[in-house]
Amino acid sequence: MVLINNDNYSIEDKCTLLKETFDLPVFFVNPEGKVIHKDDNAVGPNPLYENQKDMLFNPLSLNPSKNLHFPVIKKSAFSEKLVLISVLQEEVLLGTLLIGPSLPFTLSEDVISGIINDWEAFFYQEKVIRYFKSLPIIGTDKLINISLFANLLFNNKLLSPQSVVITESAESVKENKKNQQIDLAVSENLQSNVFHHDHLFEKEILYIVREGRVEELKSFPIVKEEEDYNLLSKTSYLRSVKYHIITLITLVSRASIEGGLHEEIAFSLHDRFILQLEELKRLDDIRSLAKDVLFTYTEKVKQVNDERFSRTITVCKDYIFKHIYEEISHDDIANKVELNPKYLSRLFKKEVGITVNEYIQQKKIDEAKKILAYSKTPISEIFSLLNYNDQSYFTKVFKKTVGITPKQYREKHHLLEKK
Repeated sequence: MVLINNDNYSIEDKCTLLKETFDLPVFFVNPEGKVIHKDDNAVGPNPLYENQKDMLFNPLSLNPSKNLHFPVIKKSAFSEKLVLISVLQEEVLLGTLLIGPSLPFTLSEDVISGIINDWEAFFYQEKVIRYFKSLPIIGTDKLINISLFANLLFNNKLLSPQSVVITESAESVKENKKNQQIDLAVSENLQSNVFHHDHLFEKEILYIVREGRVEELKSFPIVKEEEDYNLLSKTSYLRSVKYHIITLITLVSRASIEGGLHEEIAFSLHDRFILQLEELKRLDDIRSLAKDVLFTYTEKVKQVNDERFSRTITVCKDYIFKHIYEEISHDDIANKVELNPKYLSRLFKKEVGITVNEYIQQKKIDEAKKILAYSKTPISEIFSLLNYNDQSYFTKVFKKTVGITPKQYREKHHLLEKK
């Protein structure tokens, strides 16, 4: 077996070997910042940078005179990855080896289009598309192994995978911080269960969405004035308002799922509205989108509920909802849908699972729960409002349905006392 001294090979020879082995662009930059070897596979520089030197140095914060003691994988704002390795000879820096750029995964056309829009690169979008399509796809684990091989080839040192440092460019860090701030703002809003300073407003509007009450939504004050919002961004008032609307979209999405809307539809709408929101620059457009969010989800829930039951049962349920504060009889509902009471009873039980009277009682108790939680109306008046004969009977029915008395429910759920 013949042993070959690695030191007999020039830097150019090693760069060529590295390029041909892994089919990756390879550059070598001396400590003064001059590129003394380049083999870029005709990939060319990213058109979004003014020149190739900007691509290699500025976005990745590369200091060619800095001695790195381990391979570094840097990620640009465009998801490109570049391996940086200081090449030493007897502890003297000869220069920096750069391998790449590469991508960890294929960028979809939508993602590339989004990058072009963000950077307003419309006049050379074809170049941008060709550039990203031409980049080699190398997973992070493999890229780490390549950096270890290159370090062994150039510095005669075999390091462990844990020694490789992966960092991001200033642009990537800034974008990640922005996303983290959005996530944090939404999380804080959800934890406090409020998006407009007003628990009652929140609960009522989510109830409307969950029940698919489109008609009721039309008379509801959809969006509060901006001065009622918590300030969630110190640098951008518009961003602060957007944080609130993002939380609104999330809460309404959840309410619609609880109302029977399929998760895939709810999540798809959620993502679509978030993307639309991020493109808006005016407060009136944001208000308009908030209304669109509420009406779209509510109408979807109503559509699902209407499809779940026959037209006759849907009319019955709407009648009960609209007359919840009145005395409702089985015969009144039968007359409304022009059916024999006994036939209606069988039809209702078959579709809904409970009798008409049981459904009326259930909805009256649901309404009582709302009054107990959202108002200071005395319990002694609530049973009368909902047309119960006496408070004792109301309390008995309420406890049988909910599991606790009206007084206990108010103590546990009264939102106005928690502000």
